[in-house]
Amino acid sequence: MRVRRHLAALVTGLAIAGGIGLLAGSFWPEQFWLRAVVFAACSLRPAYGVGWLAFVFPPTADAPPVRVEESIEHDRWQRSTSRSFLDILTLAGLGACVLAVTRVEVAASTVLTALIVLAFLDVGVRLTVLRRRAA
Repeated sequence: MRVRRHLAALVTGLAIAGGIGLLAGSFWPEQFWLRAVVFAACSLRPAYGVGWLAFVFPPTADAPPVRVEESIEHDRWQRSTSRSFLDILTLAGLGACVLAVTRVEVAASTVLTALIVLAFLDVGVRLTVLRRRAA
């Protein structure tokens, strides 16, 4: 039974990753297979995570806490994400000001990727600091 659940998660992950790869490859027909394989390979692990959440996790999960919003983890998460949001807004505003004044042109995908990575790092650092302070 357990093997079937993991197999279903794997098949789901392969299907999702394959779909993402085919979609990515369709935007560049001259490099279709290269893009399709690279995107499928890069998205395979998160896609398997979706399959795992769908098939493996529900039967093995413990009962959720009665009031999640009162847990310390939820409080730390809320504090770190809200402060990180303000950091990202400030950084985006300053970056827009610098780009407007200096007339430097940067691709939107580069700026958005940098903001997402910075947001992840900011939340991670803030969450780690909050955990360490409580320990």
